[in-house]
Amino acid sequence: MQYVEQIGYKSDARIKARLESIEYYPFHIHEQSLEIICVLNGTVDVCDSAATHTLTYGDVHMFNAGSPHRITSSDPDSIILTVQIDLNHYKYYFKDLDSTRFICDTYSDRDLYSMDIKYLRFMLAKAYTIYSDDGSTLKLEQHGKELLELLTSQFTRYVYRQDEKKAANIVRLQNPDHTNRNLDRMFRIVGYVADHYSEKISLSGIAKMEFLSPAHLSRYIKETLGLSFSQLLSLTRCENAAAMLSETDKTVDRIAADAGFANRNHLAVQFKRWYGKTPSDYRKSILDDLRPEATIRHRPFDYDYSIVLLNIYLDEY
Repeated sequence: MQYVEQIGYKSDARIKARLESIEYYPFHIHEQSLEIICVLNGTVDVCDSAATHTLTYGDVHMFNAGSPHRITSSDPDSIILTVQIDLNHYKYYFKDLDSTRFICDTYSDRDLYSMDIKYLRFMLAKAYTIYSDDGSTLKLEQHGKELLELLTSQFTRYVYRQDEKKAANIVRLQNPDHTNRNLDRMFRIVGYVADHYSEKISLSGIAKMEFLSPAHLSRYIKETLGLSFSQLLSLTRCENAAAMLSETDKTVDRIAADAGFANRNHLAVQFKRWYGKTPSDYRKSILDDLRPEATIRHRPFDYDYSIVLLNIYLDEY
């Protein structure tokens, strides 16, 4: 299964920025790059793994490295700013950048005018300006560091909220330093589960490591993260199973074992719980999008008007 897209970075700063109007961009992944899109005009639909969202003016969405995603729009007036960053290039400046998950859910809270979102849009617009004006490697790389500093400090902490269908939606925590003093412990546990999901891990084992009783830890995880420990483990295993279904030709039985499930039936039950479809149907939905005729389709757009829209973001801050 080959749909890994190689990004042609023209600068040694390993950042690429462009304005575009996309009608159809089939499923693809970037193995080591973070892709951020910001809607300048119209509406755009994004499918990130199994989650689908409609973005409108001012919305920002981040596709994490290794995450299969698709971008479509039936709106002929849609224009987006796309910024891509090679995380492998910047990992020497930021701890654990390889495993960092970036979150921006403006489409769910519609808080498009908070200071952190306005500053993020400003930084994305500035990235395009630097990239298109002179492409200075030194200037662009310095801006890349500043952008990643913003992202790692303000767009990595999250909790889960379950909707009426029991689907788990990620919600970004704003001002995380002031939200919960125990978040470091929470994300240490999340990180441990992410690193050891394929093994036989238990609540009691983690409680012992954290010097807590299992009952106390269970309550703490549910109250802080929004999921129980068993839900967290199930979702983590399913996310990794989804990645294997997307990126490899492994059988479902093999994937079930590699993801830490007892068998393919156990995987199927849990996977449908979180993704709304069976593992086989999930893989088929991606394969259907990789047929030869599923080519990238861009639309022409008014470049001068897009610059006017971009300048609004530059003037916001």
